[in-house]
Amino acid sequence: MNRLPAAVHRFTTGLIGLILLVVGLAALAWNLEVQPFVDWMERIDTGAVGRFADGGWWTVVLAGIVLLTLLWAIPLVVSSIRPGKSDDVELDGSGETGTMTVAPKLIAAAVADELSGDTMFTSVSARALNDRARSIIRLEVTARPDHSYPEIAEKVGVVADHIREAVEGSDVHVQAFVHLEPRKR
Repeated sequence: MNRLPAAVHRFTTGLIGLILLVVGLAALAWNLEVQPFVDWMERIDTGAVGRFADGGWWTVVLAGIVLLTLLWAIPLVVSSIRPGKSDDVELDGSGETGTMTVAPKLIAAAVADELSGDTMFTSVSARALNDRARSIIRLEVTARPDHSYPEIAEKVGVVADHIREAVEGSDVHVQAFVHLEPRKR
């Protein structure tokens, strides 16, 4: 998740948590008859709810609360949706004579095919995705334990560099994840 949506999620979670904590502590203090809370609860005007409902302006307040909730909730829900399909990428060198485009999923499939032929790897997957307006080619490999990390990283690094060269000038990011199988004892 990007920084802004993550910050909004943390703020929202903190705010809801703080409100629930205050309400819970107030209810607990009132139930245990802690003196300041009992006095405050006795001062609450229970008839105010009826008078508030009889007033004609409560619908406007309710509509405002619903609107604020929607404006706050919709971005939260949208930002937590899983990454989507990646669009075609316009390559560097496109000009007035034409546009060169390529689907990142084709690059990912070619990379996965190339690496899966290597016996060093037990599984290889490459995906092209759009993670909140960021095009990413994500490469994941799982390597057998009889190979060293530098040896694995060299092969994966070469392929990642090839991807970067292929999409140079575009806004595609490359991620490479290496999983190492545990050694059998």
